[in-house]
Amino acid sequence: MKKNLSILSVSGLLFLSMLACGLLSCENHVEPVVDQPLTITLSQDSVLCLPIYKDLAALELSWTPGTNHGSGSAIAYTVEMDKEGNNFAEGLKWEIGRTANRTLLFSHQHLADTLHQTYPEVEEGEYMVFECRVRAKIIQTGEEQVSNVAKVAIAWNATMMTDLYLVGDAMPHGWDLERATAMIMDMDHFSTFSWSGTMHKGEFKLIVNTEDWFPCFVKDSTDEAKMVYRDSEESYPDFKWTIAKTGNYRITADVEALTIEVAYLGGEAYSHIYMIGDATPGGWSWDNLTQMQHPESGIFTYEGHLNTGQIKFPTEIRSDWSGEMLYAPTPDCAPTLNGSFDAHAGEPDNKWIIPESGEWSIRININDTTISFTKL
Repeated sequence: MKKNLSILSVSGLLFLSMLACGLLSCENHVEPVVDQPLTITLSQDSVLCLPIYKDLAALELSWTPGTNHGSGSAIAYTVEMDKEGNNFAEGLKWEIGRTANRTLLFSHQHLADTLHQTYPEVEEGEYMVFECRVRAKIIQTGEEQVSNVAKVAIAWNATMMTDLYLVGDAMPHGWDLERATAMIMDMDHFSTFSWSGTMHKGEFKLIVNTEDWFPCFVKDSTDEAKMVYRDSEESYPDFKWTIAKTGNYRITADVEALTIEVAYLGGEAYSHIYMIGDATPGGWSWDNLTQMQHPESGIFTYEGHLNTGQIKFPTEIRSDWSGEMLYAPTPDCAPTLNGSFDAHAGEPDNKWIIPESGEWSIRININDTTISFTKL
């Protein structure tokens, strides 16, 4: 059944380029005699509609005026679009009416919405060939002209996301959902996102917003270079990617191809590590931080006096406390040999408690994320 859509009734689904003359103001427009056939032209022969482009132009249909054979009559236009092979028995019809502006322009979002509602059987990402034509009627005589048929292949992807984040204890902010690390979209390849920075020994996965754990992307059970789209607890196991060595990495993810690349870039994760807390010589003062020694790659050490009290380890100097630090794995953690630490910014603000004032040795190994306290 053909869907008859007046141009005014679908203003929410499409927009027109009405420059010199709008539909209503052109009611009495009279076309000159034109000795050329009625011809429709499309701006593209293939379109992938993506909501991320929203109101950006996706497809423009334009046509010649046709002819009124010198009758002095205005001409009314109707634009039709249907699946290839349907002979316009179904599909869409726009009653344009009388206008000097023979252009119909669709945005990405509006074209996707219009066609997806009309052809719900077509799966996302699957290209369908559409045929377009124009019918022109001379108002006074009722004579009708029909244009050529122009074809365009159109696909739409309503689930393409515009945001992608990294979250996990391998990331600077750990498993804090609201502080997940944003990736950057490649505007030349809209399905590709990337991020570069310091990652720690630990796990991570990808999420599409910072308000909910679903939907997300997790590791394929058999191929670490593949991602699986997970929209619920039941849809797929919560497999995560593992970072075995702290360092600098680049993550590249393609949400359409469902591929991911984790590239180790080498280099030191930190150039400095400091000590802060009432157990340290400088107390809680950012102006009196104690800097640890850096005798070899990935190793930081301190030997000297510590007071009874709390201690944690900033990796950068930010007096607003927003920077990354090395934290104890649990609140009020006792110092031990070969203990572990968590590297992140913000909560949880877990610290070690130095139980006894005196001379201490501290050794931090970034490569295997261990920390050792020894009372001298």
